[in-house]
Amino acid sequence: MATPRPSSPAPAANTVTLPKSWLVTMAALVTVPWLVVAWLYVGAGAGRTDPGAGGAPAPETTSATGPWGHLVRTPIVISPPLEYVPADWGRNAPAEWVFPDATVEVVTAFLSSSGFSPEQIAQLGPHTRREAQVRGVVINPPADLVRALSPDVRSRLYTQLSRSMLNFDQAQSFRFRGKTPDDWLSGTLMSADTRRLVEPLIYSDSNFLHFADIESIRSQIASPLERQYLAKGLLRNATVMVRLSVDSPDEVSGLANYWGTGGRRTDIRPLLESISEANDGRSIDIVHLLPAFARSHLYRFPKVQTMDLTRPLLANCLWSSLNFFEEVPEDRYLDVDYALNALRTGYYIVEHGYQLGDIVALVDDEGDLFHVAVYLADGLLFTKNGTSPVAPWTIMSVDELTDFYHRRAPAPRVIYHRLNAY
Repeated sequence: MATPRPSSPAPAANTVTLPKSWLVTMAALVTVPWLVVAWLYVGAGAGRTDPGAGGAPAPETTSATGPWGHLVRTPIVISPPLEYVPADWGRNAPAEWVFPDATVEVVTAFLSSSGFSPEQIAQLGPHTRREAQVRGVVINPPADLVRALSPDVRSRLYTQLSRSMLNFDQAQSFRFRGKTPDDWLSGTLMSADTRRLVEPLIYSDSNFLHFADIESIRSQIASPLERQYLAKGLLRNATVMVRLSVDSPDEVSGLANYWGTGGRRTDIRPLLESISEANDGRSIDIVHLLPAFARSHLYRFPKVQTMDLTRPLLANCLWSSLNFFEEVPEDRYLDVDYALNALRTGYYIVEHGYQLGDIVALVDDEGDLFHVAVYLADGLLFTKNGTSPVAPWTIMSVDELTDFYHRRAPAPRVIYHRLNAY
């Protein structure tokens, strides 16, 4: 569960060759989040927060001027509505660390190298066992030891555990792009007592803060409403609002050509003309310049209906990206094979001159495509990270998105696709 880095123009794609293996593995990669959302929706781990930005508001940043015009970005933080958070969530299971395909000796050496003291390792001894089912080692650590881990030790341990979905809490940790717990939790609805429980368990990985120990504190929060406040706070998402400045009527034609991609130029031009003729505040939020699908989804959370639970997937990155220019969303894009074939046959690859509506694919070192988003302007993307109903549609930069998925691929190839019609 992607936050902000100084923006830069979109990097050139590292390759123009789509490896064959991405077609084979995409099905598995997209269905995994459905397992996650099922667990979340039925009442496991979800979280929210009220919509104020955490900590001191970050300053506005101005983009380089390009065919998209002159953009100003304002950082904001959004969170799911409280109504989406179950009153009783969590797995009610003891902490468990799974080390697949490892021996006790290997695990002990890893713990020692990660900063565990000899006393802590000895304390784990009675709680450590070989598990044939995972061909490895399983540890059920005492709660007091879990709470006593330093942030650095917790980061090294949990980063390793996150590489296996057997360690669900670490692999699907709550995350927020920020430097301090205050960046994440300031302004949330949770009480001061709850924050005191949470903050010592927060750890860093790359540019993100993580929290993966909900079961360590859940029993200490008696109020169901307070557990909702906690969840709401943990599921905050950092994004940006983006405004386009229109300083002169002379700019309207070029801006209409860029933002009107997809046969919408005549729809966009009158609005831009009105902004250019205004006496004050000659700018507009770009949400008003996006196609209908993006306008109706940006900064929002999926509304899950009972019938959605019978579908193979909820709204995911493929569905969101391929529907970008659709007046009515096409649910056939929930079918992985259909969606991948549409991307493979309906788009061509571009290496520069990226424009509104280009689909941006992230591909790992094995050639597997694992996420797609839509290019907006100046390296900014329209993205939905995962199928969870508490994962909103947001705007992120290319750098932010690759950082969000750095556990999946530290340096993914970024490949840009353009609809054949354009």
